[in-house]
Amino acid sequence: MKEIADTGLIVAFFNRNDPFHSWAAAAFRAHAPFFTCDAVLAEAGSFFPDPTGLLRLVARGDLLLDPDFVLEKELTTVLALVSKYSDRPMDLADACLVRMAELTPRSRVWTIDRSDFSTYRRHGRLAIPCEFP
Repeated sequence: MKEIADTGLIVAFFNRNDPFHSWAAAAFRAHAPFFTCDAVLAEAGSFFPDPTGLLRLVARGDLLLDPDFVLEKELTTVLALVSKYSDRPMDLADACLVRMAELTPRSRVWTIDRSDFSTYRRHGRLAIPCEFP
């Protein structure tokens, strides 16, 4: 099973005051490494003035950039996802994670975003396996 990290998991992990911090910390203890993408790293990094902790999480291998997902190669599909879900609207990080879940059938997205990830579908029809707090 490929465990995929959304921004909320990462932010909650670093922010001890986040209501989902305990859930995120337990997730990292039990399920790391998590795969993610550049868009999620950039989004998570925007929550903190100093990216050192986030970069250390990547450096020690608890958070991995998914080698199976390269935005340049997946751009057409990611753009189609953003267009399909324009009524929400779907952000770049979410579109990338949905595509990652499509590329790896045995995957699970760890997210606090129940509303969006309960709506998104892999290949247009399949629910995305998720872990929510």
